[in-house]
Amino acid sequence: MRIAALFGIERTICGHALEQRRAVRLAQTRPLIDDLRAWLEAKLAKVSGGSRIAQAIRYALKHWAGLTVFVDDGRVEIDSNVVERSIRPIALNRKNALFAGSDQGGVDYGVIPMICSSLNRRFIASPPSSENSLAS
Repeated sequence: MRIAALFGIERTICGHALEQRRAVRLAQTRPLIDDLRAWLEAKLAKVSGGSRIAQAIRYALKHWAGLTVFVDDGRVEIDSNVVERSIRPIALNRKNALFAGSDQGGVDYGVIPMICSSLNRRFIASPPSSENSLAS
């Protein structure tokens, strides 16, 4: 429920100006984040120190500043889904190129996604029209 509440706040401010996002986060998200930290610290005191859950909680607390940077900066998203979606094709291509059959096959295989990526960026930046289409 705690995490769902945080994402609920993010849905309400999606697409708003950076300063407005920051103000809402400071007013609404900051108290929830502070409560979450207190809850994690309380749970850590109750679980066995060597357990995996204790390790996970200690990891979260150790990286707390990085986990909560989105609260103070309206430019930062609450999660990294946008970034992960944008780099996924690169990672998949790298994995697929391992099975190209030979070193030269891997090199050749790497050219195709590079061309596709360049075309994708070019047409997203300026969609083709009758004057600048590939056919002309």
